[in-house]
Amino acid sequence: MRQNNLLLLLTSSASVAIATAPRGVSPEDARLYAGSAFTCLTHPSITIPTSQVNDDFCDCPDGSDEPGTSACAHLPHSALAIRGFHCRNEQHTPAFLPLSRVNDGVCDYEICCDGSDEYAHVGGVSCKNRCAEIGIAARKLQAERERLRGDGVKGWAELVKKAQIMRKEAEDEVKTTEVKIEGIEGKVKGLERELRDAEEKERRRVVRAPKEGEGGKVGVLVGTAKERSEELRAGLEKVREERDAALERLKKAEGILAALKEGYNPNFNDEGVKTAVRAWEEYLAQEETSTKLNDAEERDLDDLLGEDPVDWDEFLEVDEPQSDLYNIEAYLPESIKVWVHDKLHDFRQILVENGILAPAPDTPGIESKAVNAARAALKTAESEERNNRARLTALNDDLNTAYGHNDVFRPLKGECIDADVGEYKYEFCFHGKAHQKSLKDSSSTSLGSFARIEYTTPEDVGGQHGLFDAGWEEAHEEGLSGVVLKYDNGQQCWNGPKRSVNVELYCSAVNELRSVREEEKCVYRFEVGTPAVCGDRVEDAKGESMEERVRDEL
Repeated sequence: MRQNNLLLLLTSSASVAIATAPRGVSPEDARLYAGSAFTCLTHPSITIPTSQVNDDFCDCPDGSDEPGTSACAHLPHSALAIRGFHCRNEQHTPAFLPLSRVNDGVCDYEICCDGSDEYAHVGGVSCKNRCAEIGIAARKLQAERERLRGDGVKGWAELVKKAQIMRKEAEDEVKTTEVKIEGIEGKVKGLERELRDAEEKERRRVVRAPKEGEGGKVGVLVGTAKERSEELRAGLEKVREERDAALERLKKAEGILAALKEGYNPNFNDEGVKTAVRAWEEYLAQEETSTKLNDAEERDLDDLLGEDPVDWDEFLEVDEPQSDLYNIEAYLPESIKVWVHDKLHDFRQILVENGILAPAPDTPGIESKAVNAARAALKTAESEERNNRARLTALNDDLNTAYGHNDVFRPLKGECIDADVGEYKYEFCFHGKAHQKSLKDSSSTSLGSFARIEYTTPEDVGGQHGLFDAGWEEAHEEGLSGVVLKYDNGQQCWNGPKRSVNVELYCSAVNELRSVREEEKCVYRFEVGTPAVCGDRVEDAKGESMEERVRDEL
């Protein structure tokens, strides 16, 4: 009972203070004007009778004696001790009006919806109290704004959650890639050894294991040399057979041309036949045709392809293969070397590629399939290692990139927003590039690339409370968060700096570009809405975080 009486007493005292407070004084300041005398708020040495308060004469240097008139409006703002003319705005939001606008003949409904600032009816102006209707509309709009902010906070939470998942995935991929690189390093070393072994085998050409009773490496080498000699003899026999077949075909062709020359009618005007006959006559004019074989050369070939004259047992003491074993032309008479050179070269290359014969010292670039395969496998592994190292570098760079508090901008990387403003389309991409594109000729100008994130004091675009006239919604757009994305090093301006953009962010349920301004030469300001700052911990002038302010308003 005593508590109820105390509450009633305090309420009654407050009502009396409000009722007796001078015009333009807020309830919380009413006690400063109580009593028969008033002391200037910041000049306590000056005291005036209460009757001189609001007498339309500025007695106090701080203007505190004229809260309800414009008498002290001439004083600089820094000298004033009061916030202005207090509009009670019952059924809406109380606010303060600058002293210069008191009794100026204008209804300032955007601040004083109750019309109390024009109590003198200057110029016959009478401002009705519109706080009821304005309050209803303002509360409706505020509810919508809070709903949008709520959606923005939900969007922010989703971005943070997604950013955490993306960071975890990147960190896991870093670990996986590091393990993969370690494995590939071992693989590369193994393949390097395999290539060295293959090249060594290429040089030594020991292609089979020794049979029982053959002995050590010398026996293997001698057996291999013998085997190769037999293979080369067989190859030479095949070449000889192909030569004989070619000579036989040549004889038939010569017989056909001879018959053509004998039987053709020189008076018959056939240029093709005449050309063929003339070519045949020129061919016959040569000293010797390719159909004639040298008997001595044939005997040499018969001897070479006969019984093997080599006693392989004599080579048991040979430590290394001799080069002549790899050069079949060393076994041929000088007179037929040129004729068989090309076919032997092709045949030797086939043997080398199939691992039967080592390349000759004077044939660089010819490698066996085994060496080629080992080298190709090594190159593939080295390429795989380079690609994984590049991926690892990119992952670490990305993890070290500034994506804001809670990595909230990470999911937005690469997402672009644009808007048409005047003759241009302006576009920017989160953590990417910004452009200005002409709507006339589609030409594009770089305004810069993402450089960093900066944090400033949040800006309240809405300003004074109670605003609700023709420009109410525009003036009460969402305030800036204080988060700024800096884009630098754009295209050089003519006779000016390189273009740059300050992308100032505000809370929005969706990503949007609401305004573009060129604040100074080639320095642009974008105002961009995004959920990424709806919960960002950027302190405002009161030391309150954006997240706390949104939560309080919700």
